[in-house]
Amino acid sequence: MTVIPRKVKRKHGEYWELVDEKRVNGKVVQKYVGYLGKDPKSKVEVTYGDILPYVNRLMDLEITDTEIHEILKKIGIDSDITPITKLVLENDRKLKKTFLRIK
Repeated sequence: MTVIPRKVKRKHGEYWELVDEKRVNGKVVQKYVGYLGKDPKSKVEVTYGDILPYVNRLMDLEITDTEIHEILKKIGIDSDITPITKLVLENDRKLKKTFLRIK
C-alpha cells in the first residue's frame, strides 16, 4: 500500500486528494483516502516516533507559524502554507496510518 497525492481537475479549478495505491491481480487499483484541498502538502503521513516529541508544542495556542514550520521541517515535512489555521492529527484505523493535516 502506498498513499500518494493525486491532482483532480474540477469545474472550479484543480484540487488534490490522497489515494491509496496498490496492485491487485497485476493491475494498479486506487482508492480515495481523503481530500487535500488546493495544496498537496496539506496532509502528510507521519509516524508516532516522528511527531510525538512535538505534539505538546504544536498544540500550544501561542505558537507562531514560523515555529510550526520549524517543527515540521524537523520531522521532514516541507510546507509553505501560511497562515496556518488548523493542525489536525488524524489516526486512520482502516489504513493503519497516522496523518498530520495542515490548513
